[in-house]
Amino acid sequence: MRILITVFFLTVMALATNAKPHCQGFNNYDDKVTIVFTDDKAGEQYTVSDVKLIPRWGGQEYQATSVKATVKNGVATVTLVFPHVTQFSNPKVTLRINGKKTKFKVCR
Repeated sequence: MRILITVFFLTVMALATNAKPHCQGFNNYDDKVTIVFTDDKAGEQYTVSDVKLIPRWGGQEYQATSVKATVKNGVATVTLVFPHVTQFSNPKVTLRINGKKTKFKVCR
């Protein structure tokens, strides 16, 4: 029984730590910021929450106004929308994927 619990725990941990967002696109058009990322280790369930854009180091954080995620063949595609921001310097996004906090740099 202990072995089964250990294997289950390690499997859950492996799935949680494998979430690796890869920025696919970024634009600042139509009075909004839109960021699209993919994750090729999505599995069957992929929830995204607590999404924030940080346009520059130590700057103001912007909460996402829209988060849309789809999963097809184990690959998640996520579209994030934020309020319009005029200045960027090495922006990053912080978020939770399946409850685990992560961050990634925004592609430009």
